[in-house]
Amino acid sequence: MLLIALLSAAAIVYAMPVGRRPIGIQDEARVVLLAQDTLRHGFRLPARVRDAPYLNKPPLFFWSVALAALPAAHASDRNAPIPSIVAALATLLGVFAIGRQVAGIETGFLALAVLGSSPGFYLHSHEVLPDMMFAAWLTWALVFLLRGLGSLPPRPTYLAGFYLCLAGALWTKGLPSLMVIPAGVAAVAVTIGVRKLLLFRPVTGLALVVLTALPWVIPYARTPERESSQAVSVWQALIWYLDHVRHHPSIPFVDGLVDFLPWTLWLVPAAIWWRLTPERQAYRPVLAWTAVFLFLLGLSVQQRARYMLPVLPLFALFVAASVTAAASRARSLLRIHATILVTLLATVPTVAVWLLLAPRPTVRTWMSAFLSAAPWERASLVGLVILGPAIALWALRVHRSPSRALSWIAATLTFVLLLGAGIYSARQASAYPIRVFADHVRVSLERDATVIAYPDASLVFDLYLDRSIVEAPNRDTVARRLESEAAGLVVLRAADWASWRRSAHPSWCSIGDVTLETRSFVLLGSCR
Repeated sequence: MLLIALLSAAAIVYAMPVGRRPIGIQDEARVVLLAQDTLRHGFRLPARVRDAPYLNKPPLFFWSVALAALPAAHASDRNAPIPSIVAALATLLGVFAIGRQVAGIETGFLALAVLGSSPGFYLHSHEVLPDMMFAAWLTWALVFLLRGLGSLPPRPTYLAGFYLCLAGALWTKGLPSLMVIPAGVAAVAVTIGVRKLLLFRPVTGLALVVLTALPWVIPYARTPERESSQAVSVWQALIWYLDHVRHHPSIPFVDGLVDFLPWTLWLVPAAIWWRLTPERQAYRPVLAWTAVFLFLLGLSVQQRARYMLPVLPLFALFVAASVTAAASRARSLLRIHATILVTLLATVPTVAVWLLLAPRPTVRTWMSAFLSAAPWERASLVGLVILGPAIALWALRVHRSPSRALSWIAATLTFVLLLGAGIYSARQASAYPIRVFADHVRVSLERDATVIAYPDASLVFDLYLDRSIVEAPNRDTVARRLESEAAGLVVLRAADWASWRRSAHPSWCSIGDVTLETRSFVLLGSCR
């Protein structure tokens, strides 16, 4: 009953932005357009966006978005996040299963609470991107691997579950799913030794995984543009992730660790607990799995917060284990927990003054979400930020129970996310007012009119205007078009239209403009 209650609470919190948060990121818009292509043309491979084949990712995720949109017969920002939310709940259930198997049910529940209340995990839970589904497959792959290690020789159901999850990850993200192979080998090696790896039937299992991928690999490989595909071209994938010559990588893991705050702070006592606990043997395969993933992710020049999603459940597990194991009540650990909580409380006055007294912003920034909130919302957030760590510190001092203290922090973060969902959605709608723009210009759009964009137009225009946009090849082409009598529609940057307005034919007029985050666009058409 507690497990159902926690998952239900997570589902409510994760689903709150759905329908209120517009899609303003091109990567998310692309997935929705691929799902819409699937609804219109069936399960054709490769699917197409702007009449170009899409080969960078396998089809499973956008097919699942199409399935979620099937009742409405149209993919939109109201139904597209559903697969990600389901995957987030599956990931929570997976980390609970790992914690319960490795240490016990208390560790499983707390690991679920830590991961589920992580602000970064919440932000990714409703993004229309395949990363959350990828994290769910990998989490459950580890579940089945651990169960196989605990029942040697591994039962056929555990082997089938492991290789099914690997196949699902391959169908979701492509070649990055192969990180499971060295991670799995490392987990087996530190537990039972490399010589017993054959008990897991790697040749048969990997052969079956490859066979399951052929229905999408073959159509992708037969497409002329396959050389640029990160899904089927190993060389292209290596360039994307490992080309340190042409790309300047950021510091590894920074964005992911920031996303995991405030729980990132508890990784310090977790590391100290690891040195103190006699129970580390049970966690060795999980640590080996985590270490391999961190090593491979650290090699990548593409450092994005969402790439850390597969290891956030493992971080949550170690945080939970460090406060539920027998060694968690060591004096050194209790002092570190108290120091973290006191530090959090010490930062509250600054945050409270900023939330309560800062003026409403005139420029949209990430901080404007909180500064634009109603006074009662600001006051409620301040109260929660004060109350949670204070109660946690009291529980730590009176009961000498780190697990109880962290449970209070998790509950507080859940209420913060619940209250902040509306503020966050409002901020997104303000930063990406694409819906208002589309509703305003839709009455002026001819059904079959061609829309040309220069120098580029985000795919969110295709999504919300419900038509495919053609990008102009060069500046001269657009200049000549604007010098002629108005025909069709043109999307330009506002600065470009300002420079061309004098030379443009007088029949061209602006029928709408929109600012997406920091970029301003104008839609041109015939004057009416």
